[in-house]
Amino acid sequence: MDFELTSEHLSLKESAASFVKKDHSFDRLRDLYKDPLGYSKEAWKKMAELGWMGLIYPEEYGGLGLDFGFVMVLLEEFGKGLLPEPWISNILLGGNLILAGGTEPQKQEILPEIVSGDLMITAAYLEDDGRYDTNFCATSAKRQGDAFTISGKKIFVLDGLSADRFIVTTRTSGSVADTDGITLFMISQGADGVKMTPLKTMDGRNACTLELADVSAPETDIIGELEQGHPVLSGVMDQATAGLCAEMVGGMQAALDITVNYLTERVQFGKPIGTLQTPQHKAADMFIQKELSASSVYYAIASIDEKTVDMASAISSAKAKCSSAYVQIAKAAVQLFGGMGFSNEADIGYFLKRAKVAEILFGDADYHLDRYARLNGY
Repeated sequence: MDFELTSEHLSLKESAASFVKKDHSFDRLRDLYKDPLGYSKEAWKKMAELGWMGLIYPEEYGGLGLDFGFVMVLLEEFGKGLLPEPWISNILLGGNLILAGGTEPQKQEILPEIVSGDLMITAAYLEDDGRYDTNFCATSAKRQGDAFTISGKKIFVLDGLSADRFIVTTRTSGSVADTDGITLFMISQGADGVKMTPLKTMDGRNACTLELADVSAPETDIIGELEQGHPVLSGVMDQATAGLCAEMVGGMQAALDITVNYLTERVQFGKPIGTLQTPQHKAADMFIQKELSASSVYYAIASIDEKTVDMASAISSAKAKCSSAYVQIAKAAVQLFGGMGFSNEADIGYFLKRAKVAEILFGDADYHLDRYARLNGY
C-alpha cells in the first residue's frame, strides 16, 4: 500500500484548509447552533461549486472519479474546523447508496443533483432496540400490486431535517434481526404518511426521528435488489465510517494544536504553564493518541482504495481507536484550559461536544471491537 499523498491530494488539502479559514469560524459555529438545520446552505453551494460533492462519483454523473484518499484529506480539514455541513450523510451515505445499488436511471437522475448541491439525501436505518446493527429492521414493506406499503419508525436519521429524500431500510421477509430480507427504498420527504420529529445533537447538528405510516413506494424506488439491500448498506456504512474517522483525526489535531498554543501563552506564577511537567505529560499523551489514531485511519483508507480482504476489520479497528482517543484528547484539552474550557466562549469545548457525538456515530468502540473480533474469528 502507498500511504504517500500525491500533489493532487495536497492541492485539495490546501484548498479545503483555505475554505475553512475564509468561510468558517467558531463564531459562525456558535450562530449555527441556534439554527434548526445547524449548517449554512450558502456554504453548501460554495462547496458544490468547488466540486467537493462529486469527489468519488464517476465523471458520467458529474463527479471527479477520485480515490478515497481525497475523502480523507477533505474530511480531515473539515474536522479541524468542525465544519457542520452534512457532507458525510449526503455524499458517503445517501448518495453512495445510489451509486452502489441504484439502477442506471436512478443514478442519472439523482447523482448529478447531489453533485450540484441541489438535492439532499440521507439514510434511515437505525431502530429502537437495534443498537448499531444494520441488519436490525422491523420496518415493514408489504407488496400491494405494483407498489409497496411501508410502515415503521427510524431513529437518529442523520441530517434528516434537511433531506429531500431518504434511503430507508425495510423488511420484506424474515425476522427482525435477519441479514437477508432487507430491501432499500427511496422515499421523498413530502410523501403521504411521512412524519419527521426534529432532534438536535450535542454538537449542534440536526437529526430526526422518521415515522412511516402506510407510505406507498413503487417498485422502481427500490435501491438494489429486492431483499438484498443489506450487503449494499453494509459496504456504504463502512465507507461512511472511514470518512468519519478521518474527520475525527482532523478534530484531534486541531484540539491538540489549540491546547499547545494555550499552554505556551497562558502565564501562571511568572512563566507559561506549558513549562510545567504535568501539562507537558498530558500534551504528550494527546499527541500519542492522535498519532495512533491517524495511523489506523490511514491504513483503513488505503484498504478501501486497494480493496483488501481485511478492509472491514481495518475500518472497525480505526473507529474503535478514534472513538476512544478523540474523547480522551478533548477531555484532556478542556481540563488543561481549566473551568473556562467547558464554556461556549471557549473554542475548545466544541471539540468535546463533537467528540462525544462522533464517538457513538456509526458504532462506538465496544461495538467495533466486537465486530473486529467476529470478522477475524476470535
